Amino acid sequence: PSSRQAVLVACENYSQVVDTLHLAKKVLGEILAAFEYMDQPILDLVGKDKIIPLLDESGENYPYCILIETQGSSEEHDSVKMESFLEAAMEEELVVNGIVAQDLQQVHNLWEIREHCGVAVSSNGRTYKYDISIPYDQFDPVVTDLRERLKETHPEALSLNWGHIMDGNLHVNVLMPGKFEKDESLTARLEEYIIDVVISHKGSVSAEHGLGQDKNAYLERVKDSNVIETMKSVKKLFDPKGILNPGKYFP
Repeated sequence: PSSRQAVLVACENYSQVVDTLHLAKKVLGEILAAFEYMDQPILDLVGKDKIIPLLDESGENYPYCILIETQGSSEEHDSVKMESFLEAAMEEELVVNGIVAQDLQQVHNLWEIREHCGVAVSSNGRTYKYDISIPYDQFDPVVTDLRERLKETHPEALSLNWGHIMDGNLHVNVLMPGKFEKDESLTARLEEYIIDVVISHKGSVSAEHGLGQDKNAYLERVKDSNVIETMKSVKKLFDPKGILNPGKYFP
């Protein structure tokens, strides 16, 4: 694209995040390219390595930040649209603060925050990662419920979350700070919960990265037998000897 615009805005609650998405779709329309949300716990962790340029009056991270990018063919046209969006978001009290990237370097700097999320969790302890697809208005209720469950059995665990809201793709991350060994009891508790959540919302246990070897044991719970047999037939058609990625996808 010949024109790229990016902003980082802050919200005080998740309903504002959802309403901001609706407004972005309405005002930015065809040039809306990315709408990435990050919650406060992941911002706190990323902030240990990167500068978060959007903080509240006490110097703390906001409950939610959203990185919004537009891509188009006319910088003047796109700038006007972005300004209109930000004005409306402020007037409707959907966002409480925000910054606008002034050049491509600043666009890159904002994306570094988002892209450092995965690095930050992995370098601080054992991380249990789940890349799921559910309705975006359910992101926060699911995360809140998960945190309450963790308090009962693993109070030291941190729930850190971000995602591609437009795609309904939530990255659920549970971090055991300073511990790098796998906790089988925590794994079992998390996976049972995540699978139940996905099934109840008719979502996907793997929104972006495929089932691989860790999630294929749950295939029969998320797909009916006819679908699975069809999938196996297609696999056999293209890979009759089973030499392509053996053991992946199908248990």
